[in-house]
Amino acid sequence: MEVLLPGGLPVNGRLERHARFRPLTGRIEQAVIESSDVADRPAYVTSVLCRALDSIGAGPADEASVARLGVADRQYLILRLGALLGGEQLWLKLRCAACDAWFDVDLRRNELPVRAAAEGYPWISLQLGARHIEAVVPNGEDQQAIAALDDAAAMQRLLRRCIRRVDGAAPGEEFFARLSEADIEALDEALDDLAPAVCDRLQVDCPECHHSQQAPLDHYAQLGIDEYVFYDEVHTLASHYHWSEADILDLPRSKRQRYLDLISRSAALRGG
Repeated sequence: MEVLLPGGLPVNGRLERHARFRPLTGRIEQAVIESSDVADRPAYVTSVLCRALDSIGAGPADEASVARLGVADRQYLILRLGALLGGEQLWLKLRCAACDAWFDVDLRRNELPVRAAAEGYPWISLQLGARHIEAVVPNGEDQQAIAALDDAAAMQRLLRRCIRRVDGAAPGEEFFARLSEADIEALDEALDDLAPAVCDRLQVDCPECHHSQQAPLDHYAQLGIDEYVFYDEVHTLASHYHWSEADILDLPRSKRQRYLDLISRSAALRGG
């Protein structure tokens, strides 16, 4: 399956916006399960997407390319991978912020708003006081670089990674020391306006107390694979057909489900 990225991967002055997923087999599902052991979220996303993607533009979807994708592109690819693995429909269990009641919300992944990047992405040029700033939208490499830092240290590291030139030259420590909160806020708003965005919040009403509230939507936690169900399916096919694990993992997911249905139907007929 090919998708159009909301941002794109910068390659030699142009944006590669087409990404192609590999055919969905058990090996990709197993990779998603095994990658869940990766310690930090950015590394997890890079690991999963490297296994699931075949190409970005004309080049391979290797670790370097996937890490250089913008944050929203990585979110969008995880969103589409979730649809491939679990379908477009998604059920969420939420807790009301007002009355504490639990309730279910259903949505479709392909109906979530996605905003494309503005012209000039991923670079932005702006004035901060008397200084002319050139900065770049954060990507997966930046996320990984700050993953283990506290908020204050992460902000300082991110500023140094994103601000590339000041008045045409590389910025020095004196420049960063003089950045005010207003400067940082202006830069953050400018980068947000330029960058693509994937919906990560839902406006929902509690069915019990009718309180209207926003609920966070974590695409990374909604990939739709149950480790125990997956390996139970592999075990069932191996036990019934005496196939090797490698052969079963190489099956397209749809074919694996078809064989499991045949096993269930045969068992039902024998039981009858």
